[in-house]
Order: sequence, then C-alpha cells, then structure tokens
Amino acid sequence: MLKKMLPSVCLETLEPRSLLAADTGLMPESVEPSRRDFSVRVNFGPMDTGKVRGYKTDYGVKFGQRGNGLIYGWNYDHRKQTLHNDSSRYDSLRAETHTRMNDNSRWSIRVPNGWYEVRVMMGDPNTFNADYRLNAEGKAVVVGKPYAPSHPWVEGLVTVRVTDGELTLTGDANAMNNKLASVGILKVRQPTSPLQGTGIAWSTAKVQSPIHRAEAGAVRVGDKLYVFGGFYDNYEKVTGRLDILDLNTGRWLRGRPLPGAQTHFGAATDGRYLYLAGGQYGPGLSPTGTSEAWRYDTQTDRWTAFAPIPDVRFGGQMQYRDGRLHFVGGNDTSRVRSRSEHWIFEIDRPDKGWYVGSPLPMVTDHHSSIVVQNQLYVLGGEVEHGTSYLSNSGMYRYDARANRWITMPDLPEAISHVEAATLTDGKRIFILGGQVNPQQLTSRVYSFDIANNRWVQHTSMPTARKAGI
Repeated sequence: MLKKMLPSVCLETLEPRSLLAADTGLMPESVEPSRRDFSVRVNFGPMDTGKVRGYKTDYGVKFGQRGNGLIYGWNYDHRKQTLHNDSSRYDSLRAETHTRMNDNSRWSIRVPNGWYEVRVMMGDPNTFNADYRLNAEGKAVVVGKPYAPSHPWVEGLVTVRVTDGELTLTGDANAMNNKLASVGILKVRQPTSPLQGTGIAWSTAKVQSPIHRAEAGAVRVGDKLYVFGGFYDNYEKVTGRLDILDLNTGRWLRGRPLPGAQTHFGAATDGRYLYLAGGQYGPGLSPTGTSEAWRYDTQTDRWTAFAPIPDVRFGGQMQYRDGRLHFVGGNDTSRVRSRSEHWIFEIDRPDKGWYVGSPLPMVTDHHSSIVVQNQLYVLGGEVEHGTSYLSNSGMYRYDARANRWITMPDLPEAISHVEAATLTDGKRIFILGGQVNPQQLTSRVYSFDIANNRWVQHTSMPTARKAGI
C-alpha cells in the first residue's frame, strides 16, 4: 500500500517549483505480487496534447472499450470540458491537463471486485479560486482548496470497496471549479481492524484549558504540563501564551510568553529546560516560517536564544534522548513540501552545532515523536501540507548506535496532527484522535504494545479531536 507514502512517490521538478508527480507509479517494489492484480493510472487531457509517461489517457469520451484494453469513461461526452492549459511556469503535461466536472459528472472504470486505493489529483495551473470535492464509490477522496497560486493542486487518497465491477468517481454539489487531472488505482488487500484493547471510561474533567487552542506545543516536566502557543478563533489568531498546569492541584499558572514562533515548532525537554525549534509566525496558512530555536528555563521562567536549526521548518518534531536533541521532518520554506531530514544537537557539545543524522525513510510533517524506554519513535504525519493533506501511517524507531531507522508496524490507519496527543505509560505508545484522509477528524484511540510489537484499539473519545493536548 502507499501508507508510508514515499519511496513510491517522488517529486517531479516543474520549473522552479515542484508538483507531486508519482513518476514511479502506484505499484512500488515493496508491494507483494499477490496485490498487483490490478493497477492503472489515468491522465485526463485532450487527444491532441500527447500522453503522460506511465499513464493511460482519458479524452473525455463516454464510458466504453478503449483501445488500451481497458473499459472506462464518462456518463456523457466530456470532450469539450477536457482541456490543456499550457503554462510557462510548469513543464508537466499531467499538471496542465484536466477534465472540468459538473454536478452530475460521473467517471467509471471496469475493475475486478475487491478493495482499492484511489489517489486523485485535481486542479490546473490557472485556477486558484476553487473548492475541490470528489467521491470514489461514494466516499470522499478529495476535499480541499488550493493553498496558493503557486500550489494550485489538491490531492486525495482513500481506500474503497468495489462490488459491482466498476469503480466510480463522482463530483459533489458543493464543489466549485471541480477539475479532475489524474487518478491512480491500485488493488489492495481487504483492510483489517486492529485488535481490541482495554476499555476507557471517558468523562469530562473539572480542569479546563484556560483558552481555546489548537496545534499548541506541550511538554511535561515532572508534575507540570507546559502548554505554549497555538491557534484560536478558528485558526484566525495565534497566541504566544505559556500556560503551566500543576497536575497535582489542577491549577493553571502563567509563564513568560513565547519570544518566537507561536505554532508548528518542535518541542522537547531535558528535565529542566524546554527547547523549541522552527515553527510558524502568524495565523492560518501563514507562509512565515523560521529556523529559530529557543530555550526556556523552568526554574527561572526565562527564554534565551538557542542554536537555530539548519533550515526553516514548519511542523517538524523534536525529542531529547541521551544528551542529544533530535529534530526530524517538517515542511520546508514552501510550507507544502514535506521533508525527511534528521538533525542532531549535543547539549554538552554546543560547538558542534546541529549535524546530520540518518534521514527518516519517509518524508512527513505534522507527525508524532516520542521517547519510550530510551528509544526514539516517529509516527504518522502527512505529506504536502496545505494542498493534499495525505496522511502517513509509517512508524520508525531510531537506532542511535547504528545511526539508522528501523521499520516498525504501521499505524492502524494513516494519522496526522496528534503531536501533543501522543503519550506513553512506559510500556505502550498511545495516539488520541487526529486527522485522517481526506482532512477528516477522528475520535479513535490506539496504542502500540512495545513488548508484543502490535497495535490495538481502545474506546474512542466522546468527540473527534485534531491537534489536541
């Protein structure tokens, strides 16, 4: 499957920018032969514009037998709605062609019955004012708006079941400027449910957050929980507040406000100091990122500048282990492209600065990280933040002695935005809620049993939550 999202998906350079192009296809070498029963990629474009390497072409004609041995097409003739918008900024036919969909547009392809992963790209270089919405077999696969004129595409990934011999894509009445650029279809095994773990009796606590906030940082030091920054007022505002919860008394205290980025930073502690690195200034999809780093003394309530990380990062993760800070992943200056870099800083050797460790095997942002039994784990996250929001399900453990990442069992589903809702009791790793494909929130609760190397599912939270603490 494409859960880990990377070696099967590469970035195709388009002039100075880049577009997720999936040149190596939806059938990576890691896929078992038994799962390669059916695999196809289709590009939507006019007949006179040529073909995209590795893709079949749909010219907008009605459903029927094509000359390539497949049966696919539209519920009515869409040829006048299938266009090529040539752009000097991009040198990719797949990026420049599309079929414009109406409310009643329906595209189908004849496939064997079974389960399929469906990946869709929507958009074109000249359209930014759009609200893309598409369903596969009645299940949402794309729900999103372009991030910026420089990133006018939105992608989605979903797993669906076909029982009538045809996989069907349909538009949504709430869509605006719906433009279907390409689709990739891969037959997969039937998804399985995780084992059931111990039940959780949820109740509303008397202790409440002092303000509404999302995507804030949180670090626990002893019996105190430090919560800093975050969005509020529907992501339209940000706060630099530092609030400190005494876990014994349930009382909140105020610390000195953040001197730097208010969201999207990596946060860690060595037991006395809090370390923050990277992040975003400003509300919503602000493009203002930073490589700054700061250190907070929990004893003196004082912030001081710390060694900046090597490059700007939005949504990266940081952990402390054995005298070293590890910063992993995040988005680069585009705020969209996900990265796999891994940087290390030795607290007792500040003269060395940040140096390069083994990169994470997947590119990711808004992922989780945690140290359990003196082992560093990285879990989930997403790809292409602000455009496709495709979530990752990969999990890795860092072998510091060998400087390499060890592949662990995948999460039960691809999840992001649980950075501060990833916990441990010393034996298990818990993830609570988060965001799943496509931009949907979940209330599900999972834990990874380290001794038995397996995931289990627990009682869901009363409501779905994204980016909670």
